Amino acid sequence: MAYGVILLKLAVAAVLGGLIGLERETHGRPAGLRTNVLVCVGAASIMVVARAASSGVVDPGRAMAGVMTGIGFLGAGAIIKMGNIVRGLTTAACIWLVAALGIAVGQGLYALALTTTALALLVLVVVDRFIHITSVSYHTVILKAEGEALSELVRTCRDRLRDQGLRVLASEVKAQADGTAELTFHVRKRGILDEASLVQILLAVPGVRTASWGAFRS
Repeated sequence: MAYGVILLKLAVAAVLGGLIGLERETHGRPAGLRTNVLVCVGAASIMVVARAASSGVVDPGRAMAGVMTGIGFLGAGAIIKMGNIVRGLTTAACIWLVAALGIAVGQGLYALALTTTALALLVLVVVDRFIHITSVSYHTVILKAEGEALSELVRTCRDRLRDQGLRVLASEVKAQADGTAELTFHVRKRGILDEASLVQILLAVPGVRTASWGAFRS
């Protein structure tokens, strides 16, 4: 294989892996630009070697299988489980996809690699925005309040939450040893949740001392 062809394949792999990695980098994901470029270039390099030595010495099919199996361990490192919440699945899938792109480029299937990259970016950018607009999320709002008219305070806070488009599923009040009360609201939100502005709205309610948000607690 001519050296110029090898350089072309590695350059294309670096660009395609970089496009996926750049999208991950802008979202602050653990596997960003460098990781995706290295995975794509590495996979392409392996396929270049496999093609160069395919005359009965190396089976390209086994090389592909080895790349995809090995990349699974790297993808597993991007997955984090915190209680009932699992994060990193999309990042792990991107790492696996980038390895497949490297294989396609290494095999000289440029049209396939370009089409796959375009579809992946479409899913990551366009579909992601659509999901954020239409998705439903559940949260727990915890307020620390003081005052004697707690029932009125609870009603006021529920009204503030409803005004911001949140549906209050349940609420509870717990007395604290320091004389304050902990107000907990389980809420549902459709679309994007601006937690910072909602916290400020709740802190403006007379009697509310602190406000925090968290994942839904059943």
